[in-house]
Amino acid sequence: MLQIATWKRVLIWAVCAAGVLAAMPNLFYSRVEGHNDAAAAVAARGGDPTPAEAEALGRWPEVLPGTLVNLGLDLRGGAHLLAEVQLGDVYAGRMDGIWPEVRDALRAERDAIGSFRRNDTAPGTLRIALSNPEGTARALEIVQGLARPVVSLLGPAGDDLEVRAEGAEIIVTLSEAERAATDDRTMRQSLEIIRRRVDEVGTREPTIMRQGADRILIQVPGIGSAAELKAKIGQPDAG
Repeated sequence: MLQIATWKRVLIWAVCAAGVLAAMPNLFYSRVEGHNDAAAAVAARGGDPTPAEAEALGRWPEVLPGTLVNLGLDLRGGAHLLAEVQLGDVYAGRMDGIWPEVRDALRAERDAIGSFRRNDTAPGTLRIALSNPEGTARALEIVQGLARPVVSLLGPAGDDLEVRAEGAEIIVTLSEAERAATDDRTMRQSLEIIRRRVDEVGTREPTIMRQGADRILIQVPGIGSAAELKAKIGQPDAG
């Protein structure tokens, strides 16, 4: 018969008891989660708990462990959302931002190019009509001079603007290199904003990742529905 020293038996039972005690909060997952979220909210605010927070804090004793196993979407349930980033709106905003610089540069050469105006066109395109077709070459040169180099990790990738003439009009668009850089920058910023807003909800182990050229996959355990998740993400930043 296997003989085990008394001190080893005590150690084994102590380890088993510690394991059971540490795992116990997972039997009361929602209660412990509410307690932890309320404690985090009070600590972040640095004030007294609200009545709802005080109730949540009282549902789990402070002397007991409060660490939970992070449950994924498949075990805990939650919301799944595929968000599309409107990159076209970003291109249009860039053109709106470039227009004052283009306008001021052309005004300085009005004697050579004549009067001009901005025409309505597709979003992401700047179309400038000249009253004097003979000034088209000079206007083209002026606007091309406003282009800036696009620098990537592999080195220079060309200019940020593509400028061409169509009759008595100057057409300005973002270059392919600048579109790629803008897309990457916009997607990274969008990921950061979504991640920050999801973190504010207090969820654990969310999945937030880029999918394709202009979409972001968001999976958040514990959120009741995609509509609720969309409302949380769509809230404006405070301040």
